Amino acid sequence: MAEKQKSVSSLKKYWVSQIGVFLLSQIIFITFETTGWLPNYKEIDGTLFGRITESSIFIEWFTFYETPQLNLLTVFFGVFFLVPGIISALKNVFSPRHYSNSSK
Repeated sequence: MAEKQKSVSSLKKYWVSQIGVFLLSQIIFITFETTGWLPNYKEIDGTLFGRITESSIFIEWFTFYETPQLNLLTVFFGVFFLVPGIISALKNVFSPRHYSNSSK
């Protein structure tokens, strides 16, 4: 009898959850920017995160939002959720499928 492969629901795949977390965070950040409701962050001037957000790369390249904290969080979520999600999706798409045609 040939072995049947178990199909995994697309919502239970690793890459869907990773990309979903990133997209949900972006929807929340856009909502924060458009409504003007922002979390009450402590002043970050003089701290490590303050120096990162004031660096030229965040001022010139990563200006997704007007709030520097949201720009920093966007880069953080992009590195830790979006990049692994895309890599996992590409592995899933381009991985060779192993079907067993042998009978036992």
